[in-house]
Amino acid sequence: MEGATPVDGSPSCSHIESLPWLVRYNVMVRLDLSDLNALARASPILYRQVKQDRPRILYGELKTMLGNTLVDAYAVYQTSRPPFTTVIRNTEVVQPFLESYANKLQTEKAGPSLGDLSEEAIVAMWTFQTTIVAPIVEVFARWTLGNISNLVETQDYEVSWPPDGDGPHASHLEIELSATERMRILRGMYRFQLYCHLFGARCRGKPRFGYPYIELIDVIGLVHDLFEPWEFEEFVCIQWYARMKWKHICTTFGDEINETSPLFEEVSPPPPYGKRLSASGSGTASRGLRPLHAILFVGGDHAHRIKLMHEVLAWPTEEYIDFSRVSPYWQFSHRKTNRSERDWKEFRREPLPFNGDGESDQSNLRPPAAWVMLWEGKYSNIRFFDNDLLVWGYVMWDRDRIDSTGAEKITFSQRLEPLPLGNLDYSSSEEEEEEDDYIEPYYYSDELEDDESASLETGS
Repeated sequence: MEGATPVDGSPSCSHIESLPWLVRYNVMVRLDLSDLNALARASPILYRQVKQDRPRILYGELKTMLGNTLVDAYAVYQTSRPPFTTVIRNTEVVQPFLESYANKLQTEKAGPSLGDLSEEAIVAMWTFQTTIVAPIVEVFARWTLGNISNLVETQDYEVSWPPDGDGPHASHLEIELSATERMRILRGMYRFQLYCHLFGARCRGKPRFGYPYIELIDVIGLVHDLFEPWEFEEFVCIQWYARMKWKHICTTFGDEINETSPLFEEVSPPPPYGKRLSASGSGTASRGLRPLHAILFVGGDHAHRIKLMHEVLAWPTEEYIDFSRVSPYWQFSHRKTNRSERDWKEFRREPLPFNGDGESDQSNLRPPAAWVMLWEGKYSNIRFFDNDLLVWGYVMWDRDRIDSTGAEKITFSQRLEPLPLGNLDYSSSEEEEEEDDYIEPYYYSDELEDDESASLETGS
């Protein structure tokens, strides 16, 4: 093998072959999958070792990249396969899976072991993380940090948590993420993807209008208490980001999509022009991160982009709830008859101080700085209620970044007043409760979002 072509940037195969097995392994763990495959093709000796060690190598990389989010990544992998892709995703299918997933979140923090995973699962998870999720993490970070800068510079906010120091000017934003910030964004993205697998559109197909397979109030019940409320907001931040991106993308292509997309040929009679573009944006967002990655990073000319849009656009499913648009009424309706221990913590107004940035555990909850600021150091189980917070991904950031960017100037006091903190009886009279039963729609109007989406960009 003396004349073998070396892998780009690595020693020649003959040099690697001459190394002891353990040293060769240590070289391999520093290569990406394409380089490992090149080694395997170049040498029978290295082929045998790559074949033997590839699952262990990739699993180690996954653990390093994902940490405790490996639990969520494996749930995403499981729901990308049968039965979730071949049967109706009704309560009988979704509920047992979510109960098992919730148990794993509590008992298997480190995620599945190497022995629990097939090589196919490991390769699929590694590929999804490195080719789809990781690039979107960077785009999301730039977008939300830019929004912090715009908010701080263009509006006069009251200081609600004085920073430790003045810090750099808000326009000088660092994109480098701390380990905790990256973990929060990753966790939000994987949980968004999991939610899309369970309730979103699988592909572009004929729309299904009518009764959902799972009632909307039951969907809220299934997902509401899976996570701590600030972790739920991580997921909603990603959901809001995906919807606003697709809304702006659909608006940008506008007439060309409306006039040429075969998606709209399947609807008779078609909904009004604006409504069907809005619905297709929401439906495409419900397909998860792959279509979003495709449109954010697509190359080629305008015609190629239009072709891609035709391939990825989808109608929303009836059971897919966009929590960034849902009125808090629906959460309160669920909590009237399904009060959890988290609800009672809120009722008792238990202290929830800022315990530093990092991973929570059973004995030490670590809510992000903005969440503690929002609820003034008290436990709250209220979530998905204000898009002004979602626009800058408020629960993603460490306290140092909150301080240094000037985001501490954003006051949250006015957001507390209309919400029924410390009160689990949300109706003051039978008349009010009866009136609540007729609140429609459960979504906020799209008209409220026109100004929000006007300045969003489709690229990175």
